[in-house]
Amino acid sequence: MDAHSTIRSARAGLRTLGLASVTGVECGALWLEGRLLGVSVERRDAYVRSWSRRMLAAIGAQVIDDPSISTLPPVPPNGRLLVSNHRSMLDILVQLSRFGGSILSKDDLQRWPLFDRLAAIADTLYVDRSSSASGATSIRRVTDRLSKGRTVTVFAEGTTYPGDEVRPFHAGAFLAVTRTGGEVLPLGLAYREPEAIYWQESLGNHGRRLLEQPSITVAMSIGEIIPAAGQTTKRLTAETHAAVQSAVARARAKV
Repeated sequence: MDAHSTIRSARAGLRTLGLASVTGVECGALWLEGRLLGVSVERRDAYVRSWSRRMLAAIGAQVIDDPSISTLPPVPPNGRLLVSNHRSMLDILVQLSRFGGSILSKDDLQRWPLFDRLAAIADTLYVDRSSSASGATSIRRVTDRLSKGRTVTVFAEGTTYPGDEVRPFHAGAFLAVTRTGGEVLPLGLAYREPEAIYWQESLGNHGRRLLEQPSITVAMSIGEIIPAAGQTTKRLTAETHAAVQSAVARARAKV
């Protein structure tokens, strides 16, 4: 093993220990508070945001935020659907660290070490893209969370892709938000390092490469809020797709 490989392996090992430590501390604190006081939805969200931020730091990931996040209005009573492009397993941490709420994810997230704990506490909604029954169930669950005034993040492309082109969106989550009359927040992500992209490889290889990188930088940009009330699912899906594509271009300009 050459010197560079040794350094990469050592870095990955130290970061794995850091992730495990963060997970242990956050799980322990949440368990203790739950035993003593009970944990509200708001407190759980606070834990999820803190946990996600600390995991990003442990991995060595820097997020270039959109200043507009600080001026977003409160989530309305009929919910906010956050729609983003999907490029890396880090996307989930980025979204949860900034917005909290629930994530709609493929069911393989349950097999991601350490992420599975965070996903459980973050009220992750799982979907099997190959099953129409699973898709229908996920729409009902997204509708339920939105109707309770929650934020739900979806990666509407359905899986990760390389590059900045936003692929066609699945319409299911848009059907849910038109039912509740909530709103859609478009968001674009762009990574500086191509090594951060998850594409046509095993999850293990992707995770190991992330841990071996000296640093990772991801930029985000949010678009204008799109009201869903009175919209057709088709029109809302198309409008959001265009808004996410524009947001990705703005994010790319930052890195």
